[in-house]
Amino acid sequence: MIRHAESAGFQATAIAAAQAAAWLGQAAINGQEPSVVLIGPGVASAISVAHAIRAVWPAGHLIFIRTGEQVEKLQHDLGRTPMLGSHWSLARLDDKALPTLIGDAARATQRRMKLRTTLDRANVKLSALKPVDSIDYRRLALSEYYLMNFLAQTKNAIVALDAGLRVLYWNAGAERLFSMQGNDALGLPVSGLPFWSAAVDMYLDRIRQGENSLTAEFVYPIAAAKAAIEITFSMVHDNAGGFIGITLVMRDVTRQKHARDALLQQQAQLEKLVSERTEALKETESALHQSQKLEALGKLTGGVAHDFNNILQVIAGNLDLLQADSIGNASMLTRLKIASTAVDRGAKLSSQLLSFARRQPLQPVATNLGRILREMDDLLRRALGESIEIETIVGGGLWTVMVDRNQLENVILNLAINARDAMKAEGKLTLELGNAMLDDHYAREHSDVAAGQYVMLAISDTGTGMSPEVMARAFEPFFTTKPEGEGTGLGLSMVYGFVKQSGGHIKIYSEPDCGITFKIYLPRVHQAEVILPDIRTSPVMGGTETILVVEDDAAVRATVVDMLAGLGYKVLKARDGQSALTILQSGMAIDLLFTDVVMPGPVRSPDLARQAKEMLPDIEVLFTSGYTQNAIVHGGRLDPGVELISKPYRREDVARKIHYMLANRRQISRAQTSASESSAGGGIAKTANPRRILVVEDNPDSQLMLCELLILLGHTAQGVSSAEEAIPALHTGDFDVLLTDIGLPGISGLELAKQAVHGNPALTVIFASGYGTPEGTDFKSFSLPKPYDLLQLQKVLSAAA
Repeated sequence: MIRHAESAGFQATAIAAAQAAAWLGQAAINGQEPSVVLIGPGVASAISVAHAIRAVWPAGHLIFIRTGEQVEKLQHDLGRTPMLGSHWSLARLDDKALPTLIGDAARATQRRMKLRTTLDRANVKLSALKPVDSIDYRRLALSEYYLMNFLAQTKNAIVALDAGLRVLYWNAGAERLFSMQGNDALGLPVSGLPFWSAAVDMYLDRIRQGENSLTAEFVYPIAAAKAAIEITFSMVHDNAGGFIGITLVMRDVTRQKHARDALLQQQAQLEKLVSERTEALKETESALHQSQKLEALGKLTGGVAHDFNNILQVIAGNLDLLQADSIGNASMLTRLKIASTAVDRGAKLSSQLLSFARRQPLQPVATNLGRILREMDDLLRRALGESIEIETIVGGGLWTVMVDRNQLENVILNLAINARDAMKAEGKLTLELGNAMLDDHYAREHSDVAAGQYVMLAISDTGTGMSPEVMARAFEPFFTTKPEGEGTGLGLSMVYGFVKQSGGHIKIYSEPDCGITFKIYLPRVHQAEVILPDIRTSPVMGGTETILVVEDDAAVRATVVDMLAGLGYKVLKARDGQSALTILQSGMAIDLLFTDVVMPGPVRSPDLARQAKEMLPDIEVLFTSGYTQNAIVHGGRLDPGVELISKPYRREDVARKIHYMLANRRQISRAQTSASESSAGGGIAKTANPRRILVVEDNPDSQLMLCELLILLGHTAQGVSSAEEAIPALHTGDFDVLLTDIGLPGISGLELAKQAVHGNPALTVIFASGYGTPEGTDFKSFSLPKPYDLLQLQKVLSAAA
């Protein structure tokens, strides 16, 4: 380094880095300041040393000497270091042009020193013109000193442009923000600066055209990231008001912008949340309003239905009794039939009101909807006529649903008849069944349904369709588009109420003149199908058992007593629960308690039934009502084990219901009588071909009696109460015969037989039922009609053998 300085024609002195600042301070006092200071590559903290030198030697030129990779590193560090001034250079030790660089720097320093000496002399002369203690002079000097330091130390970048938009001033803040030294910026046109853009030009033009101040925000790529810079443009004019330049004050507002953007985003999210909550609140209020309307309508309907159905019951019962007395009188029978039809219409109206208000007592069981559609085919064809084509599509692997079969048949028939009317008795009706998944997205759009697995029943027609306005009101009670007198407006509201009460969902798809599709979604259940015996078409039969009728309405009570007596039953009657308990406590043999649900007095009908069972464990209980008032219905469904016949009922309906309920009691009585007679006649003839028989019967008394009869006949018998118990017994036991009831809790006797024969094709199946052998089986079976005696049991076993 010394050789380089000497080759440039200068005398050089070597000083240790730690002593450099002190040496230069002393040299300045002695008037022996050097022109150039070279900081060598061996100085580890070159920048710190440079700051110390600048503090005592502000006008000189610093040259940092480095070797190899040190050059780039120091250059990077110096670019981020303020307060070194403008007079410094960076050079390589092996640079051949280093002597020239030293000479140029020394001469530039000498010129600055000479200029400073001249300025100092001028200042002395100027000072001499004023008193040394001039307050104005001291204030001016202090303000200039303050302004110089303020501009250098402020964090904001400050740039001054002249009237031609060239840089007059570029402070340390601008150097830090844009990594551009003041020497490089001074004199440049604004278009050559790092922050220039067409938008900046637009704001500068507005200032030149007369606007005093403007503030705008710009985004620049700084330090490999996007920085938000706020620029305030201010006009500068002289005392005469003439334009002399523009000042730009710039500050980094990236953090503020991020915070502002985050705040705006949170505000937008909050507004969205408030909007969603507001909509949800409106929907909730609407749903609450609808629920309150429904509840009010339900209470009104329930009260009206109870009295209305009692009236209808009196009329219907007496019409039935009159029909029995009018056989042979064709004119009288015709009038009675017309009156009966009117009663049926009134009963249907009451039922529809209860369905819409979700007050209809349902008796749901696990059901395969495909079976219902197949069994309804003939009924639908008769109801719709030959001019309407019916197509049924049933998907494979159909899931089971929990539904009241009778009510669902009414829904399907109702929609089919509406379709017939919409098609003007000519067109095509399509019934489609399939499994369906309703996802979370669908559930969010339809708040009344939960996501999950459903069975979808679609009923479509080619009729006139519905407009959006009609669809919006389709399920409202009493709303109809039919002419006056042709519709009550309760058909679709009944459908809607039933679907909702069953936990399902219904949707209408339609356009005017393009037909309509109703899609009903019923939730899947993971249970085997339960097939209950359909007693609606069974023969009307009476009996000789004793029935206790409990009814508070005298007219209804008298009608029911006459009806049951006409069927051969011995009938006792009571006007309320307390009177009924007195009769039960008398010790009289009573086979069935037939009681209204809604009665006055301290003893409620469920309490009466419970106490009756405690006194007579074998007694059957049949409830009747036009409106249950949640006494035996909870969640829209009948309580387990409860039997109900809704008012108004016909003579044949109550006859079938009671005969079905007393079938097991008759069977036990008949079997006991048969066994007694056989014993009295000299004993029971045992079979020569004993069989191993599994008996499946849910009634404990019937099961025990049947097993005893089979053992008396010489067979081996084992009894179980359900198909679920029978399946493992069939796997572990070696049985020849399966003797099963059809109407079992859980898996039906029919489904049990199918599984049993599949596992053991040699197994003999006997169905013990009051309604004959079930249809549609693909295996041979035998029927043992209830009630049966010992002889009939022997005959069917002999035939099966």
